[in-house]
Amino acid sequence: MKLEKLGKVNHGLTTSRITAKPDELQEEIPLFTIQDLNIEMRSYDLKSEGKTVSVSKGTFDKSLLSKENIVVVGLTVHKAYVIEKHHEGKIIPSNFAYMHLDESKIDPNYFTWYFNEHPNIKRQLQIATQGSMGIMALSVQMLRELEIELPSIETQRKLGKIYELRRKKEKSLYEKSILEKDFYKQLMINKLKEAMPCK
Repeated sequence: MKLEKLGKVNHGLTTSRITAKPDELQEEIPLFTIQDLNIEMRSYDLKSEGKTVSVSKGTFDKSLLSKENIVVVGLTVHKAYVIEKHHEGKIIPSNFAYMHLDESKIDPNYFTWYFNEHPNIKRQLQIATQGSMGIMALSVQMLRELEIELPSIETQRKLGKIYELRRKKEKSLYEKSILEKDFYKQLMINKLKEAMPCK
């Protein structure tokens, strides 16, 4: 089934259009960046840039901010991610598409697995971007036209849960390895200090 029949696919916001004018009362709102997406999708050694946008406090529509369980797709990096609690309330900029999927038809985590991992999507994206040099930015229309295989919603939820748990496990294992590395480094420094005679 085409993605456009499974929910609403929208383009992210153009930040220059929502930036407050100098004479307006301003509010800083965090931006969801490609770096944030990459951090969630296995580039765990990256640090969040912590970018913000100054918007007009009176006129900016906060209903456009990211919400838990919406799906974002990086249009230049071809990766999908389900927004989690710690990324709520951020501006989704124009190098992303965001989706409100009908969860009675498609599970968001199943969609991210299918989009990120399934060879059928890779094939469709290759055809859609044929003739382009390097990695081409996807358009929202290309996303809407994608054909998604849909098993039963129960099967989707199981597959989606497995994918989500695997991603979280990989992230926690990376964080654990960093903590262990720091611990052993400090332990060895302390041992050296103990072994050296005081001057």
